[in-house]
Amino acid sequence: MRRAICVSNDSGCCAAVERALTSAGLVVEHASSFQSFQSFQSFQRSDVALVVVDRAARQAAGDALRMITAPVVVVGDDLDDDALIALMLESSVSHLVGDPRDRDLGITSEKLASGDLFGLEKYVAAGARIGERTVRCERTKRRAMDEVGAWAESVGARRPTLHRLASVVDELLMNALRETPTGDREAVLRWAADDRALVISVGDGLGGLRQRDVIDHVRRARHERGRPNPASDGGAGLGLYLVLANVAALVVNVAPGRRTEIVCLFDLSRGSRPSVTGVRSLHVFRELDASV
Repeated sequence: MRRAICVSNDSGCCAAVERALTSAGLVVEHASSFQSFQSFQSFQRSDVALVVVDRAARQAAGDALRMITAPVVVVGDDLDDDALIALMLESSVSHLVGDPRDRDLGITSEKLASGDLFGLEKYVAAGARIGERTVRCERTKRRAMDEVGAWAESVGARRPTLHRLASVVDELLMNALRETPTGDREAVLRWAADDRALVISVGDGLGGLRQRDVIDHVRRARHERGRPNPASDGGAGLGLYLVLANVAALVVNVAPGRRTEIVCLFDLSRGSRPSVTGVRSLHVFRELDASV
């Protein structure tokens, strides 16, 4: 059975992590700090599916996190910390879960343990109805957006959420179609909801998005504080800023050279407006490249 390692000195955090990871079929080992663990080599073993680290342990770890080969999930942290942004730019730290009690931690653990990365179904309750449309041009994009907007209103999304949803769907579809060669332009829009979250995804057949690209745009959006400069990269930074400023969680799934899927979650149970520094979960999942 595959293992997971939780590094935290917080008993409440450890208990929440234990529940989430055991539900994903993982055996969990705990350490209060990296220094207290018997052997750092344990973090490098192939049977380690992931390492979960809380904010205090991350801050105390220094360069140790950069040497871990297993995926690293940071919990109880946020994107206001430049040191966390640097880690996500430079190392295997590719997952942030703001609250370890959030169901997102269990979903993330299951994906990392199984290697089954794609599908928004993972982010809603079992049995939730899934909608799907293929978009190839501006006309079909507008039709799909109208359909998603009507559906979101029918499941109880409030007006602010409807506005945020429309902005995100428009931006993601526009980017997917713009990046795809003219003769092959096609994006797949999917949507679903349960009593806690409204979830949409946009997928394409490129698979060229890298973690560094995503985190670099997060960093720039933070520094620009609502005034991103689209001229600096042809508009992509502005586009990601708009997405991040309107979602509760962002998930990027990539099969290199074959497929990209961006999944966005909108909280139905929370009234506060998200912001770039308030995104509660951020993930970049990448399938192993078979050519390597």
